[in-house]
Amino acid sequence: MTQVKKIRTHANAFAGNASTHCVFRRGPLWLALPAVSVREAMPRPEMVFVPGTPGTFVGLCHVRSEFVPVLNLDSMLSVNRESADQILLILDDIDGPWGVLVDEVSSLLPLEVSDAPDAEEWHSESVVVGWATYRNSVIQVLDQTRMRRIAEQELSDIWQNANTHSQSEVNSELPESKKL
Repeated sequence: MTQVKKIRTHANAFAGNASTHCVFRRGPLWLALPAVSVREAMPRPEMVFVPGTPGTFVGLCHVRSEFVPVLNLDSMLSVNRESADQILLILDDIDGPWGVLVDEVSSLLPLEVSDAPDAEEWHSESVVVGWATYRNSVIQVLDQTRMRRIAEQELSDIWQNANTHSQSEVNSELPESKKL
């Protein structure tokens, strides 16, 4: 059994049908991610904007000898809101760490999550996969895999368009006999 499965099994045994989530606030919204996906929470480090990246990306930071891409959570939730962006949540993934900026981290809580409507039925991919309640607050539960997949797709689309545009420029400058 992998370490992640052991942690999930322990968390589920601790909370009955609930699983442990890291609960945090972004603007007025309370959100959660599975606790096993969150490596750490830390004060916002210095970040560098990377030219040519989509709005899904805030920038790149350097944490403990690793370059960590930081995603714009607001763009994935399709809502503009005032946010202080003071805390970086670093998430673990099979391809390495990445992060999201949040305003406040509440705690690790066992949450009983109800399913969100299937995003595929609405022809969109939502990062919200469920809801939970805690002390009269509604918490939207996010899927880190979907978040990363959306960001990677946007980045791929931009790079593909840039390559297509560059190839068109090269072809327009070549004599007719040498065009691809």
